[in-house]
Amino acid sequence: MTSQTESRPLWLLLLPSPPENITSDSIRAAYASTISQVLRKTADISSSFATVTTLDIALPCPDICSPSAFRYSYLQNLLRQLYRLICLLCGELYIDVQYDNDVDVRILLFQASSLDGSRHAQTEVTDDLYTGPIISLRRLASCSRLWQRVCSMHSENGEILLQLFLRLRSSSPDNINGRLAVERISPDRSLPTFNEPALMQAEDEVPRAHHKSVAVGGTFDHLHIGHKLLLSMTALVLSPAEPYDTEQNRSIIVGITGDKLLENKKFRECLQNWHQRQAAVQTFLQAFLVVEAPSQHVYSDQGEETDGTHQRVVSSSWLSGLIIRYVEIFDAFGPTITDEAISALVLSEETRAGGKAVNEKRAEKGWQALDIFEVDVLDSSDKDARGSDEKLHDFQNKISSTEIRRRLGKRSGTAD
Repeated sequence: MTSQTESRPLWLLLLPSPPENITSDSIRAAYASTISQVLRKTADISSSFATVTTLDIALPCPDICSPSAFRYSYLQNLLRQLYRLICLLCGELYIDVQYDNDVDVRILLFQASSLDGSRHAQTEVTDDLYTGPIISLRRLASCSRLWQRVCSMHSENGEILLQLFLRLRSSSPDNINGRLAVERISPDRSLPTFNEPALMQAEDEVPRAHHKSVAVGGTFDHLHIGHKLLLSMTALVLSPAEPYDTEQNRSIIVGITGDKLLENKKFRECLQNWHQRQAAVQTFLQAFLVVEAPSQHVYSDQGEETDGTHQRVVSSSWLSGLIIRYVEIFDAFGPTITDEAISALVLSEETRAGGKAVNEKRAEKGWQALDIFEVDVLDSSDKDARGSDEKLHDFQNKISSTEIRRRLGKRSGTAD
């Protein structure tokens, strides 16, 4: 199965470490100027070539996602503020599907320890599996993803990161085809600066539960930034692969609402069918989790019978032992009440009642309750929208599948 994204323009933006205190203001001060300029450039490409440009944004993450410790709140806040900033900038720059200049932005994380001088980053990492979601800089640099251009912040730390990335890429034993253009982005000096970050201290870490089967559910129509945050956090909740153990079984179960349940959705003429929504989720998760092509793909449209209902299931598996199953669901529960092995559920703050209902059903079966991980809703404020009601409205539209369908319908003449 060939993804439509394979033929898209593909850029990489390398960002230096995030500020120690992650807030909307500190993230904007640190990254807004650089991200804004790269968004504008990639949007111009989308417009010129009548396609959607993919922009991978990679930045170091403090090593807080080890098998023994996990800082969910830190990771969620980091990704949430970054995706929130991207959404606001797209509104300010008029970048959107309705303008035929859309950009598909994906945030990737690599280990901050990868930047600990040349010794740590350039030695062979034998236990560095191909699956993340938090990988080494060496793995990122040596992967076969065919970026046409890499951009970096034109600063001291930005240059150090860029040179290390290029050195690791050029020394990779793998044959990386294609010439990689390099562009340094000068920050806007009128914006406030921030202090250099400090890595997380040991006392900030909390013991992590080992979740080898994690579930998430949704409609995932016209995949947007809110979906990307939800899916990213789902992948991060999954326990990391153990070094050298390629036979461990870890799974992510993605419940995707069946078409029949969506017949009464607004602007349903612009609603993507189940296969389109499943393919979009799979493309994103694969990009976030795996920097190489999967070892094998098992695609199935199986026609399984579940309580008399035709259920579609698509599965993908990797050498690391990771299996992702995309399951068609017809109710609010899906596999969470049919698969006892699932131990965690990731959901949005808006749907926390659904998590409670799931655990009540599992209790009736005598099963262990799921650990519930909430993802905060992306929102804006008047200050973020720079005093413009139009910008605030545009932000909310970008994280609403209904509004995306409305805009697409208006553009095609099928909606008022």
